Formats: sequence, C-alpha cells, structure tokens
Amino acid sequence: MRKIFAKNLKELRKEHNLIFVVEEYLKKEMRCMSNIFENINTICFTGPRPAKLYGYTKKEEYQKIVNQLKEIIRGFAKFGIKNYITGGAQGFDQLAFWAVNSLKKEYDIQNIVYIPFQGQERLWKKTGMFGQKDYQKMLALADQVVNVSEARNLDMTKEKAEIDAMLVRNEMMVDNSQMVIGFFPFSKDYKKEKGGTASCLRYADGKIHVCQIDPKTFEIQMVYCKGGEIS
Repeated sequence: MRKIFAKNLKELRKEHNLIFVVEEYLKKEMRCMSNIFENINTICFTGPRPAKLYGYTKKEEYQKIVNQLKEIIRGFAKFGIKNYITGGAQGFDQLAFWAVNSLKKEYDIQNIVYIPFQGQERLWKKTGMFGQKDYQKMLALADQVVNVSEARNLDMTKEKAEIDAMLVRNEMMVDNSQMVIGFFPFSKDYKKEKGGTASCLRYADGKIHVCQIDPKTFEIQMVYCKGGEIS
C-alpha cells in the first residue's frame, strides 16, 4: 500500500501543482512496476451520491472535485490508459464522467457509461444539478453506453431489482477494468462500511488495482494487485 501525502491542496498548488505530483509519482511507480502499468487499459470510478457530498446546489464545490479529478486522470492518460468507465449515478459518477469528457480534446480516451437499467433517472428532477437533462446530455456525449440489466439479462420485475442492478453494474465495471478510482475517506474502512462505494471497493479488493482518493485532502493511496497479491 502506497500513499501520496498531499499535505493539503493549497500547499500542493504552491509547490508543484497536483498534476506534477501525480506524474512524478506514476513515473516512479512505473520504474518499479512497469509490467503492472503496461497492462492497465481501463479504469472505472466509484464514489458517493450528492447526499454524502455537497447536496444538489453547491456547483463551486463540485467544480473543485472535477478539477482535481482532471489532474489525476490526466496523469493516467499521459501513460496511455485509454478507457474510463463511470456508472451514471448522481454525484461522483457524473463528476468523473465530466472530468474525463473535458480531457477528450487533449487525449485519445474513451468515456464509457454503464447504466444499471433504462430509466434510472426517472425520479430525478428534470433540471438542475444531476438532473434528467444533464443525464441525457451525458449519455449523448458518451463514447459507449452499456445497459447492464440487458447485458446481464437481469429480471427487472423482481423485488428490489433496481438495487440489485446497481450492485451488478458496479461489479461489471470492476470486471471490465484493471483499476478502480474510489472517492472514499481514509478514515473509514471500506471492508466494513455500508453503501455502494464501499461495496464496490470490497468487490474490487484483490481483483484489480485500487486508487483511493480521500475526499477531504485529495491524498491518493494506491493498492496494487499482482496475481492475487496486494502490495
């Protein structure tokens, strides 16, 4: 397990800028683990909904998250990692999508959305942050949209079928990636916590590499998976 100790964001910006720190870190990691990085071509994302972030109105706070995600994604894109999968949910999923989307003019990358089922947005507000309008725009801009319930032949008539489809969506994203970026606090143990983000990280643990970002400090913690071994 390895960490980038960011001190705090203001100091980072004064000293180096986050992209420099990420690039230097990845360069060092590639010298040590070049085989691992050479085999990564797809990264997926998992993180909380608006209720566990800043609600549905604080655009400035969300833009800060997007800006920092851009720097992290840019660091990976510079090393040739091409495919980025998000889950389409309100909150972090959509923020990650827009961060990737903003870098498509700079890098040859693919922005892929895995939706759990058709119409997951039907109960959302039509406009405003994380609303139906932005959701439809996101799907229109995506390079590929995968309907997980159809791809996995899920029976959507069952009780709690939609919740189950969201869990399967997370698993399918992990199954088709070599790394997951998780927006989850270091102060909590995702192996013990409840919720979709923790569940996704638990599923990924030991299967693929985990890049965990602390929401408060934006420190990065890398947990590599090498043939079932974690380092």
